[in-house]
Amino acid sequence: MKRKLRRDLRLLQAWVIAATGGIAVLGMSWLTEAQDTRTRFEEIDVERINIVESDGRVRLVLANSERQADAVIAGRVLAPGRGRGAGMIFFNQEGDEVGGLIFSGRMDQNGPTASGSLTFDQYQQDQTVALQYVEGNGRRRAGLQIIDRPQRPLTELVDLTARRNAAADADDRASIQGEIDAFGQTKQRVYVGKSFAGDATLTLADADGRDRLVLSVDAAGAARIRFLDGAGNVVREIVP
Repeated sequence: MKRKLRRDLRLLQAWVIAATGGIAVLGMSWLTEAQDTRTRFEEIDVERINIVESDGRVRLVLANSERQADAVIAGRVLAPGRGRGAGMIFFNQEGDEVGGLIFSGRMDQNGPTASGSLTFDQYQQDQTVALQYVEGNGRRRAGLQIIDRPQRPLTELVDLTARRNAAADADDRASIQGEIDAFGQTKQRVYVGKSFAGDATLTLADADGRDRLVLSVDAAGAARIRFLDGAGNVVREIVP
């Protein structure tokens, strides 16, 4: 009886070990399959890709020009139906557009026309940092801009502009225009790049957007530093 009991215990132990091993193998296989959820493509043609959070919030749109994302601020689409170039548009955690990378270019009757732009937007406003290239009519400009934007949301300016355009009375339009003027102006504070004139330029402006210091080297190699007053007059110039 004791020998039979010992034999049964050994069989039970062997069964437990085998079952445990089988469960471990199945578990590892399931875990490997569960973790590897990627699909690999060697090449794919697509008109638009949305990168979303787990809750469905869109954070990045990569699209062609026909299916490009709308500009959204505070849940509102600004300028619906506006054409936009192919590229990438980024969105923050609240669904507001915060910048993008877009390109365009074609040959027309006046020659090549092209542009490229990498921008970073102020919160609920337009671009405050822009790296851009623009070409047209035989002229080219490329550079970095730092821009001051009003503190108020861009949606408020859109509403004011719509009210002004819909106003039937001249006095009402003038009154609304006064509100628009008080809204705050966009001012370029820094520009570093090559101008349409072909000058390599560093321009620094005051809070009102008035150029106050300009360092430049023209296409012929002439270098200069100019200091300007609030009216744009050169008050001092340094040359070699």
